[in-house]
Amino acid sequence: MTSSSPTPSAIAVDATLVVRAVLPASIEPAILERFTSWRQSQVPIIAPDILLPEAVSVIRRGVFDRWISEAEGRQAVDDLFRLGVEIIPGDISLCQAALGWAGRLGQSRAYDGFYLAAAERMGAQLWTADEKLRNRAVQLGVSWVQWFDESVER
Repeated sequence: MTSSSPTPSAIAVDATLVVRAVLPASIEPAILERFTSWRQSQVPIIAPDILLPEAVSVIRRGVFDRWISEAEGRQAVDDLFRLGVEIIPGDISLCQAALGWAGRLGQSRAYDGFYLAAAERMGAQLWTADEKLRNRAVQLGVSWVQWFDESVER
């Protein structure tokens, strides 16, 4: 999807994209610009509630491994909430859908399935920085999963 494509009705984001927007060692200005653009166009940005523990765990790993400081970790958590992502609470329907997606993806864990299930529920595009997830979705015929790197104009 290029910047000239029509604005979708909602955007779902996964932890790989969010971490690259808030973690000091991984920040990509183009991702921050994309979040700013989505917010300015008032497109709802959504994610399942699994986003928070996944993103905070990556931030904590950065602190633990000493490639970011405690203060940078706290700032990254603050920045996580400043992105304006609306958290979709897990319920039985979302969990069942995530389980189904994990099966279709051929994964032993349901993490990615939650993002796909939330995007599907909300009729949203799912944006990810995980090329493997995007490629597997394409193999399944899913056209609404976008890999961030392919959207960057070079």
